[in-house]
Amino acid sequence: MLEKMKVWNWKKIGIISGIAALVLAVIYVGFSIFFQSHFFFRSTVNGVSASAASVDTVVERLDEATEGYELTIVEEDGEETIDPESIDLVTTADADTVEALVKKQNGFAWVKYLFTDKDYESERIVSFDEEKLAAEIQNLELVKREATTETQNASFEYSDSAKKFVIVDEVYGDNVDVDQLTKKASEAIMSLEPSLDVAKDKLYVQPTVTADSEELKDTVDSLNDKIGMSITYTVGDATEKVDTETIASWIVADEKGDVSYDESAMREFVKTMESTYNTVGKSKSLATSYGTTVTVAAGNYGWKIDEDGEIAQLKEDLEAGKDVSRDFVYAQKAASRSGNDYGNSYVEVNITAQHVYLYVDGSCVFDTDCVTGNVAHNTITHCGAYAIAYCEKDATLRGANYTSEVSYWMPFHNGEGLHDASWRSRFGGTIYKTSGSHGCVNLPTSAAKTIFSYVSAGFPVLVYELPGTENTKPETDLAQPVIDAINAIGEVTTASGDAITAARAAYEALPADAKPYVTNLGTLEAAEAAFPGVVNQAAIDQAAAEAAAAEASIQSEGATE
Repeated sequence: MLEKMKVWNWKKIGIISGIAALVLAVIYVGFSIFFQSHFFFRSTVNGVSASAASVDTVVERLDEATEGYELTIVEEDGEETIDPESIDLVTTADADTVEALVKKQNGFAWVKYLFTDKDYESERIVSFDEEKLAAEIQNLELVKREATTETQNASFEYSDSAKKFVIVDEVYGDNVDVDQLTKKASEAIMSLEPSLDVAKDKLYVQPTVTADSEELKDTVDSLNDKIGMSITYTVGDATEKVDTETIASWIVADEKGDVSYDESAMREFVKTMESTYNTVGKSKSLATSYGTTVTVAAGNYGWKIDEDGEIAQLKEDLEAGKDVSRDFVYAQKAASRSGNDYGNSYVEVNITAQHVYLYVDGSCVFDTDCVTGNVAHNTITHCGAYAIAYCEKDATLRGANYTSEVSYWMPFHNGEGLHDASWRSRFGGTIYKTSGSHGCVNLPTSAAKTIFSYVSAGFPVLVYELPGTENTKPETDLAQPVIDAINAIGEVTTASGDAITAARAAYEALPADAKPYVTNLGTLEAAEAAFPGVVNQAAIDQAAAEAAAAEASIQSEGATE
């Protein structure tokens, strides 16, 4: 009995299923036939609803929609209308055109369009001049007016209060996206839509980057990593830490998040550091060998930061993203960062005294007389703090009107340098005033050799003048024998001729720079002036004596007779 009931139930289920399938088949076929002459569900024709509608119904609806059609563009504070005639708008809703659309349907595919829209557009129903529409869009007041707020993408900036980069929200402006408005207007006209809402349809220029952009967030995180690093300069005993704001001013990033560096901002920073830490081109203080401290004029000696090199190093530091403690990158280095930049090893040249001193590790190891540039010919040796450019043995020095062979050449400034001058027999004193060099510091050969053995490229040379340290000993030493010869003349007599002649010859043999130191030249000149008179008077006296003697002899002979 139970088995019979089971069989019956299965038969019942089969019968019901068969009937249901038959009903569904009838419905499916029925709708398929229906949609041979009607539009699918969810269909539109040029924007007009055609869902399950016949051709005639759609034609009626199109007639209603196209009658007096115009497109209104709506803004919050007003609206504007596109005149149909201005764009040559033509609307024709005839049965043949609509029927041609419905015939394109496959009626048996109607099930698909229970869930999917089906939109038809026909230029035979709606047509217009696209170029004229574009021109009309350009003439709209909302397009021609100046935007009160420009659309801006989300970006980033450095926050002084937060001490980091932060995201700046995007700005939704009221500047119209003309291309998008033209496109949407064209679509609206083809669909016979009566209006466009600029705001709702997002026809203002839209930001392409918003505050929730992951790329933007990643960029800001990357920037904050860079400014979070520490850059500290260690310069001798001093330190200079670059603040976060300064580092932030060097870093830029584009909308893609690609990080680059503002070289002008970096260069401005480096120039600020140069004004503090460069010593080249600045005067120096020197405690001279004479016990007096002088200011040595600025020259080419000193520390000089390499701008391009420092900027390149900063970029490397930022790319590495690690804390840095270092000195600057230098184009030129000096001896010391503590106290005087020239340190305690240098050549000291006192032009006034015509003397050179060599200091090594704070001690004077050598000194010598010298001859500097010729004052009378304006080929002076220039005062200043210089660095020896290089050291060369057996060099040929050439000028406008001279060539000199030297054994030891140590140039330090614009062709001026230290070198031996084997053609000179005397150094020091005041030779330089009238018989000086072409600008170099002339030295005895042995002295040049000694200095050459101590110095090298970069060695400091400090050249100065110090009134009151004039050295006249060489000239007075030369003048003294002449002074003695003049003094030896004594009272002028007829026997003084040889002494006067010898004194004059000795004076004339003196170098020009020594002659002013013959302090009794007037005595010689007086003797020279007096000597002829003395000789003449002696001759007169002798003649008178001889005459008197002759007369006395005659008188004596007469008395005898």
